Amino acid sequence: MKKTRCVRGFSLVEVILAAALSSIVVFGIFMIFQVGNEQTQLSQTLMTLKDTVRESLYKMAQEIRQSSPGRITIGPGGNTITFSVPDPGSPVSANFQIDWTSAHSITYALGGTGGRQLVRTDNTSGLSSVIADNITGVQFTGNAAQPNVIAITLSAQRTLISGRQIPAVPLRMTAQAEVRNS
Repeated sequence: MKKTRCVRGFSLVEVILAAALSSIVVFGIFMIFQVGNEQTQLSQTLMTLKDTVRESLYKMAQEIRQSSPGRITIGPGGNTITFSVPDPGSPVSANFQIDWTSAHSITYALGGTGGRQLVRTDNTSGLSSVIADNITGVQFTGNAAQPNVIAITLSAQRTLISGRQIPAVPLRMTAQAEVRNS
C-alpha cells in the first residue's frame, strides 16, 4: 500500500508572504487615513481662521460706528486706530446730545504674543483684551472725501506645529465702518 502524505498547515514561505502582503495593505490603509485626517485638519484650521477674521472685523466695525469722525485718529502707517465711544452708562446728556465728556477712548492695534494678536485697549479703564489670534497685519484707512467711512483690513495666517502655514499666502479681508455720530 502506498502511503499518502497529508498536508496540513502552511509552509514558512507562505506565512512570510502572507504577513508581508498584509503589512503592505494595512500600511496603505493607514496612510490613506493619515492623509484624510491631515486634510480635515487643514480645512478646519482655514475655516476657523476665516471665522475669526470675520468676527473681528464685525466687532471693530460695530464699535467704530459709535464714534464721531472728529474723534478718530489713525496712527502712522495705518496699523493702529484710537477713537472715542460714548459711555454705555450715560450715552446722552440732559439735552439729548451725545455725552463725549464721559466717553471711552478705545485703541485697536497688533500686539500680544509674537505681535500676532489683535488687541483692544480701553484707554479710559486701562483694560486690554485679545480680539483675535494669528493676525499678520491690520490696516485702518480713512478717506478725506468721506471722513465718516473707515476701512479695516485684516491679514491672517496660522503656522502649524509642522511649520506649514495655512493659508500659504495670508488671508485678507476688508470691512467698512460708517461712523454714525457727529
